[in-house]
Amino acid sequence: MSVMVSHAVTILCLFVLLALVLLFAGCSKKALKTGIVFDMDKIAFETLSDKTESWKEKGVRLARQKDYSEAIEAFSNYIEQEPKDSFGYNALAVCYKNIGDPQLAMKNFEKALDLSSKGEERAKILGNIGNMFFSTGKMQAALGFYKDAAAEFDENPFYVILVARTFVSMNDFERARKALSQAEPNIGKLDRYERDEDKGQGYYLLAQSYAALSEEERLMENLEKALKVNPAKFLHKIEQDSSNERNLLYTIRDDPKLQKLVRRYSARSNN
Repeated sequence: MSVMVSHAVTILCLFVLLALVLLFAGCSKKALKTGIVFDMDKIAFETLSDKTESWKEKGVRLARQKDYSEAIEAFSNYIEQEPKDSFGYNALAVCYKNIGDPQLAMKNFEKALDLSSKGEERAKILGNIGNMFFSTGKMQAALGFYKDAAAEFDENPFYVILVARTFVSMNDFERARKALSQAEPNIGKLDRYERDEDKGQGYYLLAQSYAALSEEERLMENLEKALKVNPAKFLHKIEQDSSNERNLLYTIRDDPKLQKLVRRYSARSNN
């Protein structure tokens, strides 16, 4: 008798289990029809889209917003994650330079140089060091680093343009002219190496150098190239610089050709 009861219980359990399987199968089909599975995919996608930006991305964003203190923290965290990437130290150095701490800037520039590979990567660091010295009026030191950058990566004419600009600032116009003639064959490569937000900067620096050398035709030619790339940005810079007595464009502020060029691109940007 007990054996029969045991078999009956077993059979009953099997029926209950089968019923549950069929019930879940029906729910699964219903889920597919009602789009519940799609909603789960959507939730997963939204989770991925909310992924926190990396320390590197955050540092770049903050630096572009000129929030250098917060950018320093972000790049420091990035360096902890990637201690052998020269980018972190180079970016950190630029931030320290921008908050007026040349000693910490140089310390990090040197670390970046130690980790950098030859060519374009190393040239960027050398160019940034040159910018630091240029901004503090140490022209000879700036010149040395710009020349090193140009020698390290001669494909990019921007570093030779910086050499020319430095000679202009030192009132050494003859050597500025020689540097510009050296840069001329590669000027067409400027767009290849400038970041999107810096497009046209090389042409603008060329224009300023030619202003100092009183070469009006090349001055206007390069101003127009800069304006073609980014009219709003360089119209603003021309307005600022031509009103500043210490700027090279101040000497041509009343030039009819400059005024005509500005009017033409002002009209285009307003359309």
